[in-house]
Amino acid sequence: MLSVLLGGTLTAAPVSRTSSKGSTFVTATLRAAGEDGATVWCSIISFNADAVEVLRALHAGDAVAVAGQAAINHYETGSGEHRVGLRVTVSRVLSIHDAGQRRKRATATAAAGVGTGAP
Repeated sequence: MLSVLLGGTLTAAPVSRTSSKGSTFVTATLRAAGEDGATVWCSIISFNADAVEVLRALHAGDAVAVAGQAAINHYETGSGEHRVGLRVTVSRVLSIHDAGQRRKRATATAAAGVGTGAP
């Protein structure tokens, strides 16, 4: 497995699923830029509760950065072309949506005087 930090665009809204053991996970497809402008298709899956929460709030076309473990996969298109992509098990996600939510929480915390040493 490869440790990766990967940025790209979601091709569709992430899909939330439930495992046979009852835990929630999310799957999605990410389009990333490869060499010479080529597209690299990345299948992503996450079991991490924090990453699942962020991914569930995203939509098709959203820019996102993911970190996790990746493996190269080979597949064949409907027209029979051989392609190479990545399969990524995501442990961390950063998106504009997530950054905005973190900023709101930090602002609310500061306004309440929490963690500032204020009486």
